[in-house]
Amino acid sequence: MGKPSSGETGLIATHVIVGDGITALAFLESCRLCPGDTVLLLGRNASEFGRGVAYAKGQVGTPWRFAYLLNSPADDIDPAFADWLAQRWTMVQDVMQGRAPNWLAAAAPLVEAGDIHGVNAPREFYGDFMREQARATIARLERQGTQVRTLDDAATTLSVASDGITLTTAAGRTITAATVDVAPGGPSTLRIDGDDGPFSAPTVFGQEARIADHIKAGREIFCIGGNASMLDVLRLCQSLIPDEALRFVACAPDGDIPAPLIPRVPRKLTQPVLTTGHQTAQTLLDEIWHAIESAKAAGDGMREIRAGFRAHFLAHPLTSYLPNPEEARRVPATLRFWLRGGTRDTILDMHRLVSAGKAQMVPGFVTAVEHGPTGATVHISDGRDTHTQRQTGFVVNCAGAGHNSRYDPLTQNLLDQGLIEVCPVSKGLKVGAFCQTKSPAIRHLSPATTIIGEEVMAMPLYDAHMLRTYAGRARMPTTAAAS
Repeated sequence: MGKPSSGETGLIATHVIVGDGITALAFLESCRLCPGDTVLLLGRNASEFGRGVAYAKGQVGTPWRFAYLLNSPADDIDPAFADWLAQRWTMVQDVMQGRAPNWLAAAAPLVEAGDIHGVNAPREFYGDFMREQARATIARLERQGTQVRTLDDAATTLSVASDGITLTTAAGRTITAATVDVAPGGPSTLRIDGDDGPFSAPTVFGQEARIADHIKAGREIFCIGGNASMLDVLRLCQSLIPDEALRFVACAPDGDIPAPLIPRVPRKLTQPVLTTGHQTAQTLLDEIWHAIESAKAAGDGMREIRAGFRAHFLAHPLTSYLPNPEEARRVPATLRFWLRGGTRDTILDMHRLVSAGKAQMVPGFVTAVEHGPTGATVHISDGRDTHTQRQTGFVVNCAGAGHNSRYDPLTQNLLDQGLIEVCPVSKGLKVGAFCQTKSPAIRHLSPATTIIGEEVMAMPLYDAHMLRTYAGRARMPTTAAAS
């Protein structure tokens, strides 16, 4: 696998893949390249292609290195990953021995039941697996005579001409290619006034050392949001101090903790039966709600329900039940809320800590954070007329994407050129059939994508399995000349 030298500023490739995570790898796996072609893998961490930001290697020696877990059981992420994990279980045990929180103890009931496939693995292990998949894919391409090169850099702009595509990078390089795949991460976290100050951090990732100082000092840690990032902050706390020393608060609109995704043996998936011909989003949502409640009454847990609906909508697009695309776009936000779920280990810990008075869920929307000499004041609204304040120690923004979130520079450049669009209903990204942009030479797929061609994503693509599925279905881009 070739790597351009740092002095190269003008590069030429047959095909460029922008991104270095699971979507970029899925695009590479489906590429139809010929002997003599050159594919360039362009991303900030392209030398570790396949990991991306979500599954990157943690900092060696930090207590929290293996603390962050996958949201779903291993075989819901990928059955091949579950097999990989089981085959390396001795290594996993050695790595995780003695770590806090005690992940091995949480996994023990599943392991004793012969269900290693059901554990919520540390995310770095999934990165190891994806890195191996990437190496195997690159080796296959090189055996067929395709040259694969990597470049650790970030694409910032793109221009399309009849004779090819020109990309520019953050480091000032110019790259020309016949076709391009763009596989960025999701948009930035919703920014809150005051979320980056002496007693706040705009995100947990990359801010761990600073947050850790406040955790170890015994400060109350206040999370804006109740999603997976909030659970990561809880794991960060648990990696540093014992549970009895914890002071942890999370503020979410409904004040609820997501349901834990608990696997059972034998595996089962809820199998929804829905009728076609709906005219409005509301009638379809009413039927979906009835199906969810019926599944719960039959004993299905959220893991069975969520995975079952995911599989169902991958095989039966939302618009097959609700042909009006405008109405179909009104379904996913509600469906996402109903099917919320997350890491079994951390959510069960959260329930236990709430019962013990060491953690708290607060309903509401954080509107601002103010900083004083010794801590922060969080301003909270109920979304109507009631506003309250809370004095706290340190605030971490885990709100997820929102109305003022920003995309990566290249995605924003594509939006500015009209090559992709923002859906006016979901506010997510809209691309053409098979992930094509308005240029046939460029494909784009992101966790923020909510519409592909005529298909409305029933469930969000912040899911490794779904991203890989849609990337695998995408049609190889064609050059402008060929079209």
